[in-house]
Amino acid sequence: MDGPLDVDKIWISLGTFGKYQRIQLTVILIGIIPLAFHLLSTVFIAYRPPFYCNDTTVDMIFGDDTHMHDNASYTFVYNKCSIDVYTDSANSTLIKSTGCVSGYSYPVPKDRTLVTEWDLVCDRAELSEFSQTLVILGQAFGAAIFTSLADRFGRRKVHIFGHISLFSVSFAIAWAPNYTVFAVLRFFLGAVQQGSGLTMAILSLEILPLKARYIGECLGLVFWTTGVNLLSPLGYLFKNLSWRYLQMTLALFSCYSLVEYWIMDESVRWLLANGKIKQAERNIRKAAKMNGKDFDEVIKAATIRDSKEMEVLVPVNNTLPSKKEDDIYTNQNGAEHIGTNDSSKEDDITDDVELNHREKPTGVTATVKRYNITTIFRHKIILFNSLILWYMWLVNSLVYYALSLTSSALSGDRFVNYFLIAIVEYPAALMEFLLINRIGRRKTCILFHVIAGIALAVSTVCKSLSDGAGTLGAVSLVFNLVGKFGITGSFSTIFLYTPELYPTNLRNAGIGFSSCVARAGGMLAPFAGPLMDYITWGPGAISAAMCLLAVYLLTFLPETAGYELPTTIEELKTWYKEHAGDKKPNP
Repeated sequence: MDGPLDVDKIWISLGTFGKYQRIQLTVILIGIIPLAFHLLSTVFIAYRPPFYCNDTTVDMIFGDDTHMHDNASYTFVYNKCSIDVYTDSANSTLIKSTGCVSGYSYPVPKDRTLVTEWDLVCDRAELSEFSQTLVILGQAFGAAIFTSLADRFGRRKVHIFGHISLFSVSFAIAWAPNYTVFAVLRFFLGAVQQGSGLTMAILSLEILPLKARYIGECLGLVFWTTGVNLLSPLGYLFKNLSWRYLQMTLALFSCYSLVEYWIMDESVRWLLANGKIKQAERNIRKAAKMNGKDFDEVIKAATIRDSKEMEVLVPVNNTLPSKKEDDIYTNQNGAEHIGTNDSSKEDDITDDVELNHREKPTGVTATVKRYNITTIFRHKIILFNSLILWYMWLVNSLVYYALSLTSSALSGDRFVNYFLIAIVEYPAALMEFLLINRIGRRKTCILFHVIAGIALAVSTVCKSLSDGAGTLGAVSLVFNLVGKFGITGSFSTIFLYTPELYPTNLRNAGIGFSSCVARAGGMLAPFAGPLMDYITWGPGAISAAMCLLAVYLLTFLPETAGYELPTTIEELKTWYKEHAGDKKPNP
């Protein structure tokens, strides 16, 4: 491989959707289905059925209390979370009100959900929501840790480790002996779920050329939606069995992670950006053979001098050293290099690959620029755009999961309600597919947020006026579904939009930190239901306002559709200045 390589042209020359890419994408996309399972499974495994206090006795109520004597008789009134004790006389008097001292009764067997098994009701009700919050907190941890590791050590390794860990942890949850163990495992489930999921998002992005990237993202949303929708029939199938059987079944969907190591290849874009030339060549040769293409012709077509996105540069004489074949070489005169030779930017380089004198061709040094999350905070324009992205992720996470997790609280059958909330994601995927390249990522995201904000505002007003019943109640439900449609489309679009706003060796960390910030919204989402009990219009009004504010902030961001992915910070900053949004920030 001689000269600068345009990775987009590699994939185009190989055939955008050749056999090799189809196999790799299939492996990646199938893995999205179990990610949806474990994030939303609490809708069914933590379902809270109607309940009331168990029958009790005088001894359980009073014990050694002096009110109790042999000739006294009492009447017990059983409430959801308390028992009222009255004297059994003509002038019945309330003597005592106490908690459910004999436990709780449910219309289903004790082991049907984790709520009924561990009595997560009344003063322990928040523990059920807290278990979901722990998943989101785990996601924040996973987003911060695993994505940075993926930028440094490769997407494939981190993804496979995360997916195997997801399989192991999710299966172990089904055997949790108590709530404490369950809660701890749920935290780790969130961490590995996010580590596996975000690396898959980057892998699918980097295996496709510029004009086809949106297809990968839309396919990702379709597979995610499939996972979300499959939960409803699976939950219904296991509705008469212990929640542990449903949990084990969901875990088994990740068992194919055990063979991913032999099927999935590392991102060629990451390999070239990090000097792994020998391994990149092996992957390209493998793809060329599977797609029926000539390797030399593919490299020839991708070797150009004016590429906007030069992921790798090798010596012009094509001389590779015997010991370090995986390094990137750049001429000392700066004519061919990754990024710039500006010494003032040395703080951006966290890891340089250097060869000893015996291994370097004459006049050649090796430099691979690596960045970490602190790089964002050292550059004003990058930080400004990142703050907007982080807000977008927070809004999307809060609204999306609040709507999904409260579906069982809607009037009607909980399985049907969840199915309706989930099925609207398919039209969102179709609309994203039709618009994301035609009008761009930014305008598509704006449109989806406008739809979500207005729909949720109308839904909230109708629900407040109707108290959830009658014609206005039905209208409220319809607009609630439209709101879910809008926020789903925005959430999917931003998965594609975000990594395109970062350079190659900061791309995974960029989307990872964005996802980490989003977990703040996800952690609040489970409490939308309890808030609705106190302030009916509260969750809807907050969600609508946040979506409409997002519309305004999006006008500051640049459009990425039709542009190559930047490789270095220097390229990125120049590109930001040239393609700022409608409202340009102060320099």
